[in-house]
Amino acid sequence: MELEQALRALANNKILADADLAGADLSGRDLSGCTLRNINLAGANLNGASLQGSTLEQVNLQGARLCGVQAAQARFDALDLRATQWLNALLLQAVFSNCRLDDAQFGGAQLERCDMNKVSLHGADFSAANLTRWDPSGLDLRSVKLDGAVLQRAFLKDCVLSGQRFGGCDLSMANFNGAQLQQADFSNVVLDRSSFIGAQLQQVNFAGVRGKYVALMRAQLQQANLSGAWFEMADASHADFSQTQAQAVQWRSSMLRKTRWSKASLKNAHWIDCDLAHADFSDADCTQADLRGSSIHRMTQNNTRWDGSNFDGVRPTDAALERAERWQPNPAIAR
Repeated sequence: MELEQALRALANNKILADADLAGADLSGRDLSGCTLRNINLAGANLNGASLQGSTLEQVNLQGARLCGVQAAQARFDALDLRATQWLNALLLQAVFSNCRLDDAQFGGAQLERCDMNKVSLHGADFSAANLTRWDPSGLDLRSVKLDGAVLQRAFLKDCVLSGQRFGGCDLSMANFNGAQLQQADFSNVVLDRSSFIGAQLQQVNFAGVRGKYVALMRAQLQQANLSGAWFEMADASHADFSQTQAQAVQWRSSMLRKTRWSKASLKNAHWIDCDLAHADFSDADCTQADLRGSSIHRMTQNNTRWDGSNFDGVRPTDAALERAERWQPNPAIAR
C-alpha cells in the first residue's frame, strides 16, 4: 500500500491494517484517534505527529523517530519499539502493554501516569523525563537511565533497581515498597514522603540524603552508607542497619523501634526525640552519639561503645511497660 493511499484510508475510516510503511515520513501528521493494526513502520519518521487517543496493535516501529509526538492516552499493544526515539514526546496516561522498548530514548518526555505492563526496557533512557505517577511495577529497571528524572508518586513497587543511580531525581512520594535496590545510589537526594517498606537496600548509598516522612519499615539496609544523612519524622521500625557506615547520621522525631544496628559505625550519630525501644546496638561504635530525649526502652547494648555520648533526657526502660509487654493471659481464665 502506498503512503498516500494509507493516509486516505485513515482519513476516511480512522483504521489502517496490514500495511507496509517502513521508512515512511509521517512527521507532523494528525493520526489522533486512529487504530493501526499489523503495520510495518520500522524506521518511520513520526516526529511531531499526533497519536492522541490512538490505538496501535502489533505495529513494528523499531528504530522509528517519535520525537515530540503528541500521544496522550494512546495505547500501544504488542509493539516492537526497540531503539525508538521519543525525545520530548507527550505521553500522558499512555499505556504500553507487551511491548519491547529496549534502547528506547525518552529523554525529556512527559510520561505522567503512564502505565507500562509486561514491557522490556533494557537500556532505555529516561534522563530528565517527567515520570510522575509512572507505573512500571515489578519490572527489571537495572539498565534503565533515570538521571534527573521526575519520579513523583511513581509506583516502583517490586521493581528490580539494583545498582541504579538516582542522582538529581525528584522522588517525592515515590513508592519503592518491596523493590530490589541493592547498591543503588541515592547520595544527596531529597526523599520527601518516599516509601521503602520491605525494600532490599543492602549496600545502598544514602550518604547525604535529606529525608522527611520516609517509610523504611522492615527494610534491609545491611552495609549501607548513611554517612551525613538526615531523617525527620521517619518510620524505620524493624529495619536492619547492621554493619552500616553511618557516621554523623541524624534522626529526629523518628520511629526506630526494634531496629538492628549491630556492628554499625555510628560515630557522632544523632537520635533526637526518637523511639529506639527494643533496638539492638550490639558491637556498634556509637562514640560521641547524641540521644537527647529518646526512648531507649529495653535497648540492647552488648559491647556497644558510647564514649562521650549525650544521654540528656533519655527515657530508659519503663518497668511498668516491660511488665505489660511480658503479660500473658491466664490459661485457666482463658478456658
